[in-house]
Order: sequence, then structure tokens, then C-alpha cells
Amino acid sequence: LLSQLELNLDSGEPAVLILHTHATESYRKNQTDTYQESSAYRTLDTGYNMVRVGAQLAQQLQEKGIGVLHDTTFHDYPSYNDSYNNARKTIESYLAQYPSIQLVLDIHRDAIHPSDTTRVKPTATVNGKKAAQVMLVMGSQTGSIKDFPNWKENLSLAFKLQQTMEAKYPTFARPIMLASKKYNQSLTKGSLLLEFGTEVNTLDEAKYSAELVADSLISLLNTLK
Repeated sequence: LLSQLELNLDSGEPAVLILHTHATESYRKNQTDTYQESSAYRTLDTGYNMVRVGAQLAQQLQEKGIGVLHDTTFHDYPSYNDSYNNARKTIESYLAQYPSIQLVLDIHRDAIHPSDTTRVKPTATVNGKKAAQVMLVMGSQTGSIKDFPNWKENLSLAFKLQQTMEAKYPTFARPIMLASKKYNQSLTKGSLLLEFGTEVNTLDEAKYSAELVADSLISLLNTLK
């Protein structure tokens, strides 16, 4: 399936777009965090929300010579319900302006609540350091979802990235979540939604995860050239 994804990461043009449908999502505060919450586990402070995680990922990829564009728009504020529609407009604008973009990475964090009083913190220890576990969330043309012909392309890429992360860093990657939704992934053949931990992970754990994802993604892309 990946044969249709034309990877050209050495052109000097932007190849990866990083954005945040839910940019204001944030993490558990530690003793030194001073940011103001816009609501529970959300903030408009880009030093502490998903924009910071995306910046870490972008930096790691750029240091390896990959052209990255990082969009920091708050697609979920002030209207959370319009998040995906807002993000779609952003993605379409970037794809029109930069046809060299081949990968679109939508960076989120998860929330796992088995009960009203229990919150789950998915964590892996990698090289002696705690990282927020990462889950790939992928859409599919199932149920009522139509006009999503490239969903298997995206899923194939997700499987390969998950396998790469698991091989390099066992227990780091969570199982892939497959849903009857689009998540704006119908716009390219290389669209991935990644969830970095949950609200009870720390920002430091999520930033470390971004480094591990970048390393895994670079390893995978090198095999696909």
C-alpha cells in the first residue's frame, strides 16, 4: 500500500506538516508549572499545551534534515465542536501552498477514565527515563463513512510506525485505535493522528515521547525512500 506514498524528504522543501486539532490540551502540573488553565487540563499557554509537544517533534525532525512546518493554531478554541472543521481548513491551505507536504501529523493527548474517580497514566520506561505512551488513532471508511479511499494507505503507514516504535522501544507504543471517522485523514495518503499520553502524564514525559516518535519516524522513513 505504501508504494503510492511518494517520499522525497531530501528536496529541501517542506515534507511534514505538524498541527494540533486540539491544541489547548495540557498535562498534569508539576511543582514548577505556573501556567493558567483555560479549563481543566487545558491551557492557551503554548509552552505547556500540545503546541510544545509538537515543537519538540518538529525540532527533532528538522535536526535530521527533514523539512517541517509546524502550525500552532488553536483549532479547538474558542469552539471545541468546530475543531476538526477548523483543522481541515488549515490542512487544505498548507497542502495548496506546499504541494511537497507528504506527511500530516496531528498531535493530541488522550484521556482514559475507567471511572469518575480514576484516571490512567500510560507510561513506559525507555533507557531509564519515563515517557508517555503513544497511540495512533486512525480513521476508516466503515459504517457511515464514505469518500475515504486512501484510509488503508494511512493505516498501513500507522502499522509500520507502530511496529518501528515497538521494535526500538518496547512497551512505548499502545495498540492502534481504528475508528469509523475521518479525522481529516482523507486529505493525504500520509496522515497520522498521534495521542501522547493522557492528562495525568507530565509535559516532560510527553516531550521525551516526541523525541522517541521522531527517532522512530526517521528510521521508518529511511526504509521507505
